[in-house]
Amino acid sequence: MEDIKNVVKNVVKDGFEFEIYVSEASKSKIDIEDKALDRVEASKEQGVGIRLIKGSKVGFSYTTKLTKDDVERCTKMAMDIALSQDTEDDITDFILKEPKENKNHIELYDKTGLTKSKEEKISKLIKMEDDIKAYDPRINLVRDLSYTESTYTYLMENSYGVKVEETMSGFFVMGCAIAKDKEDTSSGCSYMGSRFLEDIDFETLSKEIAINTVSLLNPKSFETKSLPVVFSQDSMVSLLRTFSSIFLGDALIKNRTMLKDRLNEQIASQEVNIIDDGTIDRALGSSRFDADGNPTQKNVVLENGVFKSFLHNIYTAKKSNQQPTANSVRAGYKSVPQTGIHNFYLVPKNNSLETLLGAYEDCVYITELMGLHMADPISGNFSLGASGIVYKNGKPSYPIRAVTVASNFLELLKKVKLIGNDFRFFGHVGSPSVLVEEITIGGM
Repeated sequence: MEDIKNVVKNVVKDGFEFEIYVSEASKSKIDIEDKALDRVEASKEQGVGIRLIKGSKVGFSYTTKLTKDDVERCTKMAMDIALSQDTEDDITDFILKEPKENKNHIELYDKTGLTKSKEEKISKLIKMEDDIKAYDPRINLVRDLSYTESTYTYLMENSYGVKVEETMSGFFVMGCAIAKDKEDTSSGCSYMGSRFLEDIDFETLSKEIAINTVSLLNPKSFETKSLPVVFSQDSMVSLLRTFSSIFLGDALIKNRTMLKDRLNEQIASQEVNIIDDGTIDRALGSSRFDADGNPTQKNVVLENGVFKSFLHNIYTAKKSNQQPTANSVRAGYKSVPQTGIHNFYLVPKNNSLETLLGAYEDCVYITELMGLHMADPISGNFSLGASGIVYKNGKPSYPIRAVTVASNFLELLKKVKLIGNDFRFFGHVGSPSVLVEEITIGGM
């Protein structure tokens, strides 16, 4: 880093401030098919992103080559871009100018998990395949069974002396299966991820994949109607992930959220509490610092249904006269900081899934949502393909596939009746099961 910093300092003209972001990522993946090793892949990527700032002028460039000549060219390009354009703000106002103390002692790197043998990881996947098929004789194929591990190291430093460095690991296991019963075929998938390998529950994941596969066999037709709906953990996470952008500072200052001017307003059921927390130990969305260099923190977004806070970096906070929440993120050396979520989740309550499913005489348990890319985060409207199970008096009656769930995200939150205790993170978004008192389900 010192060599790169010296090159940048020698190139930039007087009056420019700089920010250097260097990262290195490595990933390896193991695929299993028919209880044998199918493929092993490995990749590595490194690069540096350089941002130069002089008053209202800002330029950014990056390179994957870290030689002196390449860093010089990258720096000159960033400076040329800066000199060729103006913004409406003095960008130096949005740069952290002194290091911040961090008291977040969180585990992010699993050296033990990374050093376990490839053979041990392959054997875990093969056992998963056996367990999935053993769950139900109708399961005749396990596919896309894979194990991925990754490491990510970055170092950010600016000309004001702010310096942040972190190394993180990640482990992901996923799989799908296909089941056949008479003339009907059904498929199901699931996945788990964590910063630490020992937190991946291979046995539970195998069972989830098997249940998701067979539970939708032999579906029946469904007539369009409005009725109570229980969203599974996975389907609720899909909605939270899709609409999390409405809580971001970038959406606020760009007028791309329906929550503008609604702070401290009741926008959801009193059952609903949503938190974003970058300090959860071992969680995939955790880090000690955000991309601006501020220590991560726990932020209450919704409290008993009341909208408490947007999620801000330094730039969006100052533009909206609010306080930063340490929600600056960046996708790597190719991008500049923007607002984003860390570990974004709906807080669980004490209700069992059985309580949710038995709260009404009739309800639909939605286990899968499709077409989320078609949802509109600005208006909150969505019309999605869905699959699930019809319940009567708390007991499963019959599965349904290819139905439609249509509503508005905020209207859905207002109708939340009960929240379960079966909390689960999928990636860095988490939720328990959720009972919504009425939604229109479009039949086929």
